[in-house]
Amino acid sequence: MTLRFDAAIFDLFGTLVPEFPRSDFYDAVRHMAEVLGAQPDAFVELWAETAVLRQTGAYPGGIEENVLAICAALGVPAPSDGALARAIAPRAEMYARWFHPRPGAFETLTEVKARGYPVGLISMCAPDTPAMWRASGLAPFVDVAVFSSETGLRKPERAIYLFACERLGVAPERCLYCGDGAYSELSGAEALGMTAVEIRDPDLDHAEQLRPEGEDWDGERVADLRELLDRLPAR
Repeated sequence: MTLRFDAAIFDLFGTLVPEFPRSDFYDAVRHMAEVLGAQPDAFVELWAETAVLRQTGAYPGGIEENVLAICAALGVPAPSDGALARAIAPRAEMYARWFHPRPGAFETLTEVKARGYPVGLISMCAPDTPAMWRASGLAPFVDVAVFSSETGLRKPERAIYLFACERLGVAPERCLYCGDGAYSELSGAEALGMTAVEIRDPDLDHAEQLRPEGEDWDGERVADLRELLDRLPAR
């Protein structure tokens, strides 16, 4: 049999783990504003405006540094350590609630590895994500994990896909890429020669999922990660 792929690369949020509901995400941001004495709408606006900085390593001190920068921009007095901890606690609770394998993730990664494929991960994420990933039960099944907050690279730019491929030692055109379509990641992967597949569970309310900068994808699609195994025969 002629094998079509030499590696599989996955997105994280909305793919291997659930995406955050929009309501949970923005409730956590508004809670920060309320605890810190900031005007909620202004705080949410600056939270959105600092997203690229948050995702590309501009806040080496983590979410706390990002929050302090927003307070300074709004003229809000710097909070005490205790107030800062209370402000970001619901965000940590949200991560704990939603950062778990989506149905089929364990089975898919286990079988892809068993069939002899190197596995990569490319995630657009804030600085609190990498540590959570490395402590998760999914991490041992992934050979190369690329986080935007650590590399300064973003989807759908070519550089982030090339970085993952180079570390995996495979050509882009020999990679299967699976994601939920946030950050135009699928068209970005295909522009580099990868075969992109959208994961889209028909039972989810996709309008309620965060899915920033999502794209309308008309290419290959699966409803369950385990469907990808049909494209990845044993090597």
